[in-house]
Amino acid sequence: MSVDESQRNLGPELLVDFLRGQLLLTRTDQHILVEGVLHSAVMSECVRCLESFHLPIQIRLEELFALNPGPQVSDPVYLIAPDGTIDLVYPLREQILLAQPLKPVCRPDCKGLCMNCGKNLNEGPCDCSDESIDPRLAALKALL
Repeated sequence: MSVDESQRNLGPELLVDFLRGQLLLTRTDQHILVEGVLHSAVMSECVRCLESFHLPIQIRLEELFALNPGPQVSDPVYLIAPDGTIDLVYPLREQILLAQPLKPVCRPDCKGLCMNCGKNLNEGPCDCSDESIDPRLAALKALL
């Protein structure tokens, strides 16, 4: 089964730009196994420069959905609806949240913010002096 969807809301504060990929649905005795790889992108904030950017994400999905509710089904979210539809919103949301890095960076060479004035150093150098003095030696500088 091919998946190609545009912007999709997957719950509170999680909006994906797109969902693309392939899913394989396999029927077992009492379940439907949904597995595959999807690609997406979410809005994120760089931990270095605090700019928003689109973070590409690869989602590996492997979930069992029960055909009939029974004692072996512990989570009603993973039931197939009476009309035969499978709702992938919850498992997708879970996998996307797990796939996001703890410290997202807009690009590997992001320079971040100036520690003194807060200017985004990706946009150019700031006017702060590069002179860094060890606080333990600051009293000696006053003598010069």
